[in-house]
Amino acid sequence: MDPTPAPSPGFLRRLLKWPGRLLHSAFVVIVGVVLGQQYVNPQKRVIPVLVAMLATGLVWRVGMVAGLGVLIMALPYPGGTVFGNTNLALILILLVIWLLRITQGLSPAPRRTPVDIPIVGLLIMYMLSFYNVRTQPYLAHGLENFELFAAAVLMFYMIVSNVRTSRDLERLNGFMMLSAASIFALAVYELNHPAAVFIRGWIDFTRTTGTEFNTRNVRVGSVFYDFELLSEFCALTIMMAAFHFARANSLARVLIYGSFMMLNVFVLFATVTRGAIISLGAGLLYLMWIMRRRLRVVPLTIIVVTVITSFLAMNFFVANFTRSGDLVARLTETHLVNNWMPEDRVDAWTNGWNRALVHPLIGGGPSYADLPGLKRLWPHNLYLYYASLVGFPGLLFFLWMLYKFLRLTRPTVDDLRHPDYPRAYLMICRVQFLIFALNEFKIEYVRSNIYIFPVWVLFAVWTVTARLSQAASTAGVAPLELPIPTSGRLRAMGQ
Repeated sequence: MDPTPAPSPGFLRRLLKWPGRLLHSAFVVIVGVVLGQQYVNPQKRVIPVLVAMLATGLVWRVGMVAGLGVLIMALPYPGGTVFGNTNLALILILLVIWLLRITQGLSPAPRRTPVDIPIVGLLIMYMLSFYNVRTQPYLAHGLENFELFAAAVLMFYMIVSNVRTSRDLERLNGFMMLSAASIFALAVYELNHPAAVFIRGWIDFTRTTGTEFNTRNVRVGSVFYDFELLSEFCALTIMMAAFHFARANSLARVLIYGSFMMLNVFVLFATVTRGAIISLGAGLLYLMWIMRRRLRVVPLTIIVVTVITSFLAMNFFVANFTRSGDLVARLTETHLVNNWMPEDRVDAWTNGWNRALVHPLIGGGPSYADLPGLKRLWPHNLYLYYASLVGFPGLLFFLWMLYKFLRLTRPTVDDLRHPDYPRAYLMICRVQFLIFALNEFKIEYVRSNIYIFPVWVLFAVWTVTARLSQAASTAGVAPLELPIPTSGRLRAMGQ
């Protein structure tokens, strides 16, 4: 009889896991070496491939929300390819994996949304507008713009179809804030290193200039390379950060969200852009109107004084201790024509309106082409821009989509600390909608091949939040408060 005992099943299972662990460790080391080489000598095709591999692995092993989170963090940093933009490639990869997961029952099928008809109408108007594209360079540019728009729409439906729970929405917002933190960090670098290169061949700020040898009046645009678009992004993001700060139930969360908000506000002032500040102010006033039944005189007075003091203190710091300019001074220099039109928008808006009248039915095409007798000047107004590109019918489809978002984001509660995350966050969605709709009177998000994607992520978040909020309202969630600390519960019991 052999006295040697047979290996236990547990020992065999642990033994069989070692090859997998060794492979995982080797993979981490290889990826680290490659990333280090890419930082020293970046190749524009290698890093997007690594991101695609990471997103693919997370989608297949963890779930679509994790893959979408990696996509959201990669969107601000695209690279050029022979077919356009690496963001399109990442979206198509996730689309293929999502379809495979659907066939295996691992992911939900696409679902309809209240904005389907306006989106389809806008896509049709984009295609019809190609009729008026006359030259090959403008055709190539128009195809690129249409490709980016179609990719943003595909991403919208992937997010709407796969973010199905309150936990998923929280995770997605977390990824959005991580992405924003990286954008703000690069903006700080840009402010301190204008006209410099961050990563050769990929991220550079050579177009960022100021006065007095770039020591004054520097306006940062970060990865969007446009200070007006960055300012709008800051205004939209600060509302999400304020929401999480208000719901923070631990000291660590208070410090994290508070620090993020300070960085957010600092970058907003470093853009030295008036429109975003005005739109943000209107959004905050509207938020106070929504919460009016919960506001009390003394706390409201403290909050208002704190906000005004912080505003003036941040402006003083940015204007006097950084390379940027004075935002308050720019606000006081604003002049209106006919009591409504900013003086520095007269030429742009007038020219944009005249361009829109050249092809009013189907537009001049997705490329902003030269037109005889008119300037090739950005209209600095999204609504005039859409009218010029896809005609007034295309503009009506876009306005219809905005109207749908206005209806979808109607708040059902008035408490930012409501226990149901989507119902509370719907208030922020409505405020973000107001900020976006107002600020786009002076800028066009679709003129950027990068900023278009964060905007459509925002559209998807509004749609998801509205759907989850409606489901929670139907289920009848009780309006309880968030969990309070133990000491607070003891005091409450003592009362």
